[in-house]
Amino acid sequence: MKIAIVANTSWNIYNFRMNLIRGFKEKGFEVICIAPEDRFTGLLKKENIDFYPVKIHSKGNNPIADLGLFKQFRNIYSITKPDIILQYTIKPNIYGTLAAKLCNIPTINTVTGLGTVFLHDNWVSKVAQSLYKFSFRFAGKVLFQNSDDQLFFVEKGLVSSSKTALVHGSGVNTHIFHPSEVEIPSVPFRFLMAARLLYDKGIREYAKASLLLYEKYGNAAECHLIGSVDSDKQLGIPEDELSEWVQKYHIKYHAFSEHIAAVYQSVHIVVLASYREGVPKTLLEAAACAKPLIATDVAGCREVVINDWNGLLCKPKDAEDLFDKMVQIKEMSQEQQLLMSKNSNELIQQSFSDKIVFNEYFCLVKELLAGKFYLNEI
Repeated sequence: MKIAIVANTSWNIYNFRMNLIRGFKEKGFEVICIAPEDRFTGLLKKENIDFYPVKIHSKGNNPIADLGLFKQFRNIYSITKPDIILQYTIKPNIYGTLAAKLCNIPTINTVTGLGTVFLHDNWVSKVAQSLYKFSFRFAGKVLFQNSDDQLFFVEKGLVSSSKTALVHGSGVNTHIFHPSEVEIPSVPFRFLMAARLLYDKGIREYAKASLLLYEKYGNAAECHLIGSVDSDKQLGIPEDELSEWVQKYHIKYHAFSEHIAAVYQSVHIVVLASYREGVPKTLLEAAACAKPLIATDVAGCREVVINDWNGLLCKPKDAEDLFDKMVQIKEMSQEQQLLMSKNSNELIQQSFSDKIVFNEYFCLVKELLAGKFYLNEI
């Protein structure tokens, strides 16, 4: 059996889909990956995976220009002949599904979040919804990471309810992300936000909360920010503005680290002030490292942060409420913080580990393939 994993970057596949790839290989599947080339492509090839490059203009919104992407997918699917295709991110979900339909190959599409295109009510959002509605008629299954996104697509008529299902995020490798064996000093009390540097991730609110925290506690509390500058000129925070925020709001900024587990383990609380998510991997990874969490009370974040149990929920786009929650959790007793830490780790073990997520996908793959093959060996 051959399975194809398709996304808009090699980075996406390597950082979010390796648990699936390794799981399917252990089950005897041949796995191929299809994505644009970037610095993570070589890491995929080191996993003995056949890789097929495509060119995707991820920021482009012209369906006519994207006709070329549809042709690329159709050619690759025709040549490689996978038995089933798992597609992620908006353009593979749309154009890959249409190409797979022409090649008579079943697809499982995963909507990992509504993304910035749905946060803004404009013509781009309307075009995207129309394309989703047309292409998802031909999808075998459409998966969502939270019930809010699933309900949005169904109520908008973008996909039939019978085609949808929920999965528990992208899964967390609990061998890599686990509680630290080293006790963290109580001073300075460290907060961390790890995210793409986009306005919609709530970076501005986190920065303003950082200043309020500094005015209250001085150097006894620190707000760390880790992430890569995004190339999106409309939604990404420019480097000069980021530098200004670092100085003005007393943020300690760090570039993206490939050793993020150690970073989580070195702080007290992990924060995500995003306006909307699928199921944010940063919160899942931090929870696996037994960290209390603070996140906005929005779709996706609510899947991981259970208020007053393993963290606190704050109002979206509200720096003062975020600051209040940061103070509240800092002022908690050590016993309360340790209980939240324990609850975070238990949540991952019970619902969000990579093994759980792989089993969800594996069952769905078997279900779709059963329509084409008799899978007695699986």
